[in-house]
Amino acid sequence: MTTPRTPIGRLAIRVRARLARKRRGAGLIEVLIAISIFALIATSHAAVTLRYATRVKDVKTGASRSAALQEYLVRLASVPFDSLPNRAGCVTSTTGELPNTRCITVTTVTATNVTIRLILTPTSSAFKPDTIFMTRTKASANPLA
Repeated sequence: MTTPRTPIGRLAIRVRARLARKRRGAGLIEVLIAISIFALIATSHAAVTLRYATRVKDVKTGASRSAALQEYLVRLASVPFDSLPNRAGCVTSTTGELPNTRCITVTTVTATNVTIRLILTPTSSAFKPDTIFMTRTKASANPLA
């Protein structure tokens, strides 16, 4: 094969030689594009994970608050009617899943009816207090009357 003597012929030979040469590794632009795509996907994933973790924490706190309220109401329901005024006051609990302060107010409506107000205030200022009311009636001496 003879070498063309024109500049265009020489250029064509160089281009063919460059194309025939094997590439070694990835180019800088390709690496930068791959890193950019990875960073975009990782950032999106991190944002979704953070939102999910925050929501799980809120749901867990809500469930803990509901369980604490139910526990305190069951305790108040098991107290004899005449002993209910002794349960009034505030108590702070620093243990468990939901450290809180609970305040109980007993209001006498009639001689046989009382209204109990339970305020559950989590020690964390991120959560609002919960208030629940319960009405208790004194049982008559004869349950068949």
